[in-house]
Amino acid sequence: MSKLTVMDFFCGAGGFSEGFRQQGFEIIFGIDSWQPAIDSFNFNFGLECKPRNVLEFEISIKRIEALPDTDVIIGSPPCVSFSSSNKSGKADKSFGLKLTKIFLRVVAIKKHKPNSKLKAWFMENVSNSTSHLPTQYRFEQLGLKKWALDQGLDPKTIAISLEENRSVISSADFGVPQSRTRVFTGEIIEKKKIVIPERTHRAPQDDARLPTHITLGCIRQQMPKPNAEKSEEYVSDPLYPSIRIKQTELIDQFYDTGLYSCEGKKLDSSNDEKELT
Repeated sequence: MSKLTVMDFFCGAGGFSEGFRQQGFEIIFGIDSWQPAIDSFNFNFGLECKPRNVLEFEISIKRIEALPDTDVIIGSPPCVSFSSSNKSGKADKSFGLKLTKIFLRVVAIKKHKPNSKLKAWFMENVSNSTSHLPTQYRFEQLGLKKWALDQGLDPKTIAISLEENRSVISSADFGVPQSRTRVFTGEIIEKKKIVIPERTHRAPQDDARLPTHITLGCIRQQMPKPNAEKSEEYVSDPLYPSIRIKQTELIDQFYDTGLYSCEGKKLDSSNDEKELT
């Protein structure tokens, strides 16, 4: 059986895609406007994608139709404008809304086109975004009035529904040693709704049938100490035991924390000035 294919919008280095790859999907296309991000994405997934600005799909349906038809479309529109930490949550939301709308415009065309092969789509963003996005998008709201008519569809019908197809999820509930909350919106086309898996971990005060949240301390205990002697022994990833690496190759764990000579001289010079004053 061939693997289900994935196209990733606002792909960055490919963190969202990596989760799908670990579950057996094939990542075949990524879109991001930043060259370093695309370079990393290509390296991580063996691709040759070029930098592209998502804004080009706002004005050209032909460019959307030219994108590969994949089984799954995923996207993480930049969350800066929706974030509560951006000007205390009072930042301008217009650009974030535009990027989200363009992403959903692509999804709508790929979902409703004749003989569509799209099986699911998923979008991730900060929880605060739910209070700023519409609950649904009609074809005409996505700038697809003429396209819908050409397909024999009523432009006033709902192309994408968000209200009942989203859920706020905490990463800690799924075995990640970090309490990060995100809203996932999407749809498994055949079921006409999003399906949220059962959580695998719990807070200490919750259902005792599940293991408690993994803490950063748990991760540190399974990693060699930064001052440990170098060894050719293999270390297993605390979260993914099947991933193993030689201890000597854990570069970030054992990097030199000393000062360069020029930094030491600068520090000495600063101390001398303090003594003179």
